[in-house]
Amino acid sequence: MKKLKYFLQSETLRYIIFGVVATAVYALIKWLSWQAWHSGWASETVAQSCSILFAFVTNKIFVFHHKSDQLLRDFISFVSGRIVLLLLAIVINWWFVDQHPQLLMNLFGLSKNRMVAELNVFIQVLTIVLNYLYSKFFVFKNKKNSAS
Repeated sequence: MKKLKYFLQSETLRYIIFGVVATAVYALIKWLSWQAWHSGWASETVAQSCSILFAFVTNKIFVFHHKSDQLLRDFISFVSGRIVLLLLAIVINWWFVDQHPQLLMNLFGLSKNRMVAELNVFIQVLTIVLNYLYSKFFVFKNKKNSAS
């Protein structure tokens, strides 16, 4: 029971909960902006921007309880990490889907559609884990940990 209580109060669970909410914010804004403009790139840009801003605020305040007088630096660092991981996802997709789909298809005996779906799940899990680690140890690190 203590372990369950600890987990329910844990930073990891808060990160997961607010990540799900950030995804819902993204989906809602994407849908609303698509309805308003019928533009894929515009609705994607607005939805991504809103979800990243939402994730930054919730991670700073509720997940990591980060106190800092360097708000702009924290924000730029947070967004930079998200952009780097987005680029990593693009490169992985380009390499394994566009350039060399047979690598994973043959290795795991998958159709191309199945391989793309499973690769997407892998990339999403990898992105979540790396975003968490980057946020925890580089963006919202505790002052007592940064001195060591």
